[in-house]
Amino acid sequence: FETERARAKQALREEVNAQNGQSVRKIAATSGTAVSDDRILRVAAYCRVSTDDIDQVISIELQKNNYRDMIKANPKWRYVGTYVDDGFSGTNTDHRPAFKLMMKDAMAGKIDMIITKSVSRFARNLLDCIGWGRKLKEHDPPIPVFFEQEHLNTLDSTSNIILFVLAMVAEEESHMKSEAMLLSLEWRFSRGRFMTPKLLGYDKVEVVENGIHRKKLVVNEEQAQTVRLMYYMLLNGSTTAEIAETLTELERETGGRRKDGSPNTSWSATGVATVMRNERYCGDVLARKTWTPDFHDHRSVKNRNRKNKYYQPAHHEAIVTRAQWNAAQRILNSHRYGHTGSYIP
Repeated sequence: FETERARAKQALREEVNAQNGQSVRKIAATSGTAVSDDRILRVAAYCRVSTDDIDQVISIELQKNNYRDMIKANPKWRYVGTYVDDGFSGTNTDHRPAFKLMMKDAMAGKIDMIITKSVSRFARNLLDCIGWGRKLKEHDPPIPVFFEQEHLNTLDSTSNIILFVLAMVAEEESHMKSEAMLLSLEWRFSRGRFMTPKLLGYDKVEVVENGIHRKKLVVNEEQAQTVRLMYYMLLNGSTTAEIAETLTELERETGGRRKDGSPNTSWSATGVATVMRNERYCGDVLARKTWTPDFHDHRSVKNRNRKNKYYQPAHHEAIVTRAQWNAAQRILNSHRYGHTGSYIP
């Protein structure tokens, strides 16, 4: 058997050596670089800042002006616009509308090249960065991404491994920032420094205490009437659906806005229950009711004792008494389990 295999190998070697390729004509491939040198490239810029801070407006405008001038100064380039995500995190491209539009336009053949400041501005998610870089590279014709800070072009032969390392560093940097923010919140909450989100029935007022500026919840009497009416009706036997119907008829504002910007006065039973479940209406604060398990998608989930919670009674002025709030919670809990009876006022 081995002898037969040896003879077969020897015969194959002789056959290969006898083939000189004289009858084969090579059709040379066209260099991608040569093609790009012969045409005017449609170049787009991408800018992003992760916070909606007003100071970031200067940064965005400077980047837009810089890239517009740089692209227009190159006779081989034609400026097709700047795509800007203002106040969006880089850890998930699904939540960046300008980035998604840019990729859609690139895949549709409207863009020949993309310029951005750095890998971390493009994406802080390793899979997103590598995945989109590969899609653009595999497009016909290939669409390069040029990272100005790293001086890296995704069409370079050595770009793959370099981009992988840089994207991994950017993702880990984002992870470390997320961990630092969580630790900062832990310290704040443990010392009674709570967040003050917008809340129906209250205004956020900046006060100075011991030389420190801080936001404080102050009762808004007009909105507080809506909150007090909810508790009054619930404690006197009304259901959340009946309360919602009454508030809608009275055109009481929910605190939100419609699409046209006008105040929303349409209430639902769920909306009523959500308001009445909030412990801040009796003056207390319970922090860390939700938390974010994955820094990639920033999706909050209910905190089922996975993270520390912090509770402080009498944190601010109450709209209803603690006795009224506790009674309302017992009624809402009873409704959850299907009880349909009347209650003593």
